[in-house]
Amino acid sequence: MNKAALKSLVVDAFPTCMPHLHTFAEDVMVAQCFRNKLGVYPFDTKDESGGERYMPFTPKHHLNYRIPSDVKKDWYANYSIDIKEGFDHCSSQSVAFHYIKGDLMKRMHAILYGFCI
Repeated sequence: MNKAALKSLVVDAFPTCMPHLHTFAEDVMVAQCFRNKLGVYPFDTKDESGGERYMPFTPKHHLNYRIPSDVKKDWYANYSIDIKEGFDHCSSQSVAFHYIKGDLMKRMHAILYGFCI
């Protein structure tokens, strides 16, 4: 999100977009405020092979994730478009993984940027 979008979200959307809502799904709330108050819709950020660049779980979870037979029972499968499994799921150009703790973040940085021997 760029500076202009953040300013619009805070100044124009947040004052009237669920200002008193307490939720664990803050990312969903922000997306709803963008859509409903600002007319800004999500953009597909997958790479040219369909690999995800932004992941809501740890790399291990995404690597082992399998699409359930009933996608309606799984929010991730339900809200994802053309989801892939295994190594094809995560883009080699991945930008972010959610819920990463400090030690794993340091390990991933070392692996990705060649600091492991």
